[in-house]
Amino acid sequence: MNESSIDDYLDELVARYADELERGIAGPRRAYLEEVPAEVRPGLERCLKMIETGSAHPPSLAQPLHAGLALDNYELVRELGRGGMGLVWLALDKELRRPVALKLLRPGLAIDEKHAVRFRREALAIASLRHPNIVQIYGTGEAHGYHYLAMEFIEGPSFATVLEALPQDRARTADDLARATAVPSFARPGMSYESAIAELVAPVAEALGFAHDAGLVHRDIKPSNILLRADGTAVLADFGLAKGDEDPALSLTGDPIGTPYYMSPEQAYITSSKGIDHRTDIYSLGVTLFEALSGQRPFRGDSFLEVIESIRSTIPPSVRALAPTTSRNASAVVDRAMRREPEERYVDARALHSDLLSVSRNQPTDALAEAGNPLRRLWLFLRMMTSGLPFEYRSPHTLLGWPLVHIITGRRPHNTPMRVAKGWLAIGDIAYGAIASGVISVGGISFGAFAAGLFTWAGIGMGGFVFAGMGVGLLTFCGLSLGVLAIGGVAIGIVAIGGISYGVYSVGGSPHGKYPMSHEDPHPKAVEFFEETLPSLFDWFG
Repeated sequence: MNESSIDDYLDELVARYADELERGIAGPRRAYLEEVPAEVRPGLERCLKMIETGSAHPPSLAQPLHAGLALDNYELVRELGRGGMGLVWLALDKELRRPVALKLLRPGLAIDEKHAVRFRREALAIASLRHPNIVQIYGTGEAHGYHYLAMEFIEGPSFATVLEALPQDRARTADDLARATAVPSFARPGMSYESAIAELVAPVAEALGFAHDAGLVHRDIKPSNILLRADGTAVLADFGLAKGDEDPALSLTGDPIGTPYYMSPEQAYITSSKGIDHRTDIYSLGVTLFEALSGQRPFRGDSFLEVIESIRSTIPPSVRALAPTTSRNASAVVDRAMRREPEERYVDARALHSDLLSVSRNQPTDALAEAGNPLRRLWLFLRMMTSGLPFEYRSPHTLLGWPLVHIITGRRPHNTPMRVAKGWLAIGDIAYGAIASGVISVGGISFGAFAAGLFTWAGIGMGGFVFAGMGVGLLTFCGLSLGVLAIGGVAIGIVAIGGISYGVYSVGGSPHGKYPMSHEDPHPKAVEFFEETLPSLFDWFG
């Protein structure tokens, strides 16, 4: 089954179970669970238990949706999309003869009153907002077993669709954005990609400021909730999680409602008492900008929980590290919007809107001025690097294809591979660079538990000049040394100096080799060699 058919079948199965349970002919719960894939059984079992205990109202057997079906005054035309809570259909308002977007709550979810409450709250939230960049609501109702919400139909694509249409293998341009949106004005003469993106997103920040002034926090800002009119005007949609909803809410598949990639750190601590206010929307819009400018999401994971853990415990790289053509101006706006601590972000969405307008006009931003002091930038960098959280920095400037600096620090998430840093200065779990530091490092100058390089400091080292617990090299200064010149507790080399030494010329507490020199039995050739060589060697190091 694909995702759509699974959702539809789950709705039908829940309604059938409720009907058969009421008539006293329901089979064991296990039989119903075995009709669906294993990954959706936990969520389905939760719903069946709620029906059994009477903690939820059984859904009616909803009439299948199809083009031409009338829900009160709205005639369905075609499905536009679907998500965790429901579906969106294009419909025709038969009385006013205008197209509307009809959002439908899936019948299976209606068994839990909190989902219906959330659905009605979205209607109330949007109805209280009259703003040109917030989708308008026309009415609500219930028909044929479906709760519905009739909204303004936005004829253009979502911002998520636009981002998917942009090139992924090269630097993006304003022309690319104009083609993806079908809005030529985004490619006006002198318009850069980042200024076009800022122009597109700025109205969303202004609309958020309006909603925040009305006491509403959206809590689910992401590209798919930003819709574009035909002229390129961005409109904010889907206030279903607005204001004060602290539970993650599960769909029938058991998946939390909403997309986790754009959550703020305080949202990611689902079970904590961390307060959520308007600054969570600022953060999420910052993540949206990060993705739009860099072509990548800042947080990743193969499951909801992995993404949540990444948001909780990872400091993402800067936009410029991933997209070097991005200006410091635009990067500073994203960095400020995405600060981990809410009090360090923009004070409100209108301040973010002002900076986005400045980026769109190629003017300096307040974010750049705030972060522009070199000492402050260094302090912020060092604070992030030493926070203990996973942190990665890759300088936008490169030489021969390698970044000048690539640093990965902080705790490595459990069950993840060692992180590799490659740069002229490289610090990571595994590091390759002119100067490299890591658990495993390879470079001209290298530091690590295991290291190889021209100059090496390591637990186990190999290179030209090696300082290590155990080392192999041209000149080695180690607990256990093997080299042309080896100095250490145990030294093996052409010239060996150590507590125990093996070499052509060896000196130490217990020398062995062709010409050993000890206090009790100095070999004449060894004496002659060391008398001539050691002063010169110490002068060279001195």
